[in-house]
Amino acid sequence: MKVPLKALLLSVLVLLVTGALAAPINPNDWKHPEAMATLDELKKAIGNPDYVIIDASKHKPSKTVKGAIWISCASVRQASGLLKGIKGYPSDPAKDFDPSELQKIFRQLGVSNGKTVIVISRKPVWDAGVVWTSLYFLGYDKVKLLPVNYTAIGEEYLGPVEKSWSPDLPETGDFTVDKSKIRYDMYATREKILGAIESGNIGIMDCRPEAWYKGEIAKSVRGGHLKGAKDVPAESFWEDSYQKELKSKSEIEKLIEEKFPGVKKILTTCNTGHRATVGYFVWQLGYEWLYDDASWNIHAYDASMPAEDIHVLISYKDYSSLKKTVQELKEQISSLQKELAKEKASKKTTTPSKKTPGFELVIAIIGIAAVAYIVRRR
Repeated sequence: MKVPLKALLLSVLVLLVTGALAAPINPNDWKHPEAMATLDELKKAIGNPDYVIIDASKHKPSKTVKGAIWISCASVRQASGLLKGIKGYPSDPAKDFDPSELQKIFRQLGVSNGKTVIVISRKPVWDAGVVWTSLYFLGYDKVKLLPVNYTAIGEEYLGPVEKSWSPDLPETGDFTVDKSKIRYDMYATREKILGAIESGNIGIMDCRPEAWYKGEIAKSVRGGHLKGAKDVPAESFWEDSYQKELKSKSEIEKLIEEKFPGVKKILTTCNTGHRATVGYFVWQLGYEWLYDDASWNIHAYDASMPAEDIHVLISYKDYSSLKKTVQELKEQISSLQKELAKEKASKKTTTPSKKTPGFELVIAIIGIAAVAYIVRRR
């Protein structure tokens, strides 16, 4: 009886362990299986010349998937947060987008026409989303996103980062952008955003945490969100905080349907266009997807953009005036500091003919601190 009992206990243990494991992702469950990678495919891609593995984690990791080349997701974007090649805001990429800089970057990463590209990242997975969206926007069809934190692959498949992108890296790929294939339809221009707000039949999904959505926190001149937007934080698509397990399609479908009943198109937005790349998942459900590259950090300065939950301690129309005042105060402080240094250097022992600038310096510093506080609290 002891042997059968042990066998029974072992069987129960195996069932418990296997039941606790995350269900494998099946791309065929989704609308665009050709654009979704699995951990098994990633394993097969290691050392395979027909694949390019791009680690897009924003910060350089200590380890990556073996054979991957690392590039920070920030490297495909301008300082403004806009995708490289976009000519400011507002603009119409269909008229003035220049893909040459991105084309060079992807060639440097080894992207060649015909190769399958798998874009991966650690947490947050939307780091990979930024680079996947960039390459897909350029019209490259054979680019896949790994929808989970790549460390879920297992330690044996990880190794030191041996290849990293840099601006002077030679071009080892031959990817050439065909301008007729650039996916302008997915890019949310200002006109498309206004159209979505006015129409009422296009869902607007704000992918920021609730406090940002409500305008309680902001890095821009004012907090708030686009009129009519509903909050679906980017983290909502994973079962765990490490983003190693994607929620099931049915769970994600239920989440989106409850937030946006009856719509066929969804616009995703955030602060900089970073989190908004989780729009990939609504696209995978079969919705049309509009990607807001500009997002709130730029919309906040657009006085005519319909917005809600505005939290601001100063009028954003006066923001440029305040910045000018800060600059003038800085110049006054610099001038007073030079005058004070000059006076000290003279080593005069008698009462100086000039009034010491110490008091003015203190007042100027207090003034700039007060203005800076107002600006930062906006």
